[in-house]
Amino acid sequence: MLINSLVLSLSSSIDSLGIGITYGIKNTKISILAKIVLLVISFTISVLSVWFGNIIKTIFPDFVTKLIGNIILIAMGIFVFHQAIRKNEMNFDLDFSNSIDGKEALFLGFALSLDCFCIGSCGSILGVHPFLFPLFISAFQLIFLSTGNLLGKKLHAFSHLPDNVWSILSGILLILIGVLRFIFS
Repeated sequence: MLINSLVLSLSSSIDSLGIGITYGIKNTKISILAKIVLLVISFTISVLSVWFGNIIKTIFPDFVTKLIGNIILIAMGIFVFHQAIRKNEMNFDLDFSNSIDGKEALFLGFALSLDCFCIGSCGSILGVHPFLFPLFISAFQLIFLSTGNLLGKKLHAFSHLPDNVWSILSGILLILIGVLRFIFS
């Protein structure tokens, strides 16, 4: 349960590192208020996703829920990978102020949490901890976004890495986790 929670929360949060690096390279600051808003949204969406997954577990037999969870995980990985390859970059600095404020963080938080909802739902089906998983996702997203922002500012002069590399990695990890769970479940 703990390992599932850690691995899934890491794989679903790692694209926050890429977003943070992208904003850092663009010299866009993420305010403290924005970080708090992101943390609250991420935690809330993750809790709801685990709750939703638990409802699904009570409706369907165990083997069906595991099958559904693995299929959703693989599908999410393919979707994230496909979006990253197409380089669908979203800019949440809506007022072009080079700073993400609380209002803009609402949009960013929901965008970051959409895939977390699907991953959290199937994660609860596959056995994540109902409290630790949302806590891990929130913490990892905040840590990755902040670290990425700092790294991006340092890499500003040396930016040769494509913006979508972390999203591609996230998609590959989700596909790999889903396939491994299919094999070893």
